[in-house]
Amino acid sequence: MLAGLLALGLPGSAARAAAPGVVVHALQPIAYEDARAALLDAMVDEGLAPPGINPFGEMLARTAPDLGHRADFFEHAEIFSFCSARISARLVTEDRHNIALCPLTIALYTLPAKPQTVFLSYRKPAIASTGGRLAHALLRRLVNRTRENGGLPR
Repeated sequence: MLAGLLALGLPGSAARAAAPGVVVHALQPIAYEDARAALLDAMVDEGLAPPGINPFGEMLARTAPDLGHRADFFEHAEIFSFCSARISARLVTEDRHNIALCPLTIALYTLPAKPQTVFLSYRKPAIASTGGRLAHALLRRLVNRTRENGGLPR
């Protein structure tokens, strides 16, 4: 039942999983550019190196005519890829094959019908270990810091 709830950016609101392992948070009201800056500041606050940024929405819009899909899934959509050296070291200490768990990613996007709601989503690390718990805790902190940096309640 909780899987069907959508976080509406209200204090104490629950996040929902859009697909198994995907956690979605809604930040509102906030402009995309402000949420983007808040997320990047949250990464700096955590001591992370600047992320790689994938212009996901632009890619879908650009390929729509050739591939026959809609071009307007998102108003804005980017995927931020990053690593924490501390967490990555812990994960590969547990098992060197856990290299595949890095980088972590957070998607930031708006939907055309809801431009003042910015969605922030990530894949929960699929490993029940100390490293996996540390990675998930980092992702949760980034969401909370993004809310704070954007002037929104937790």
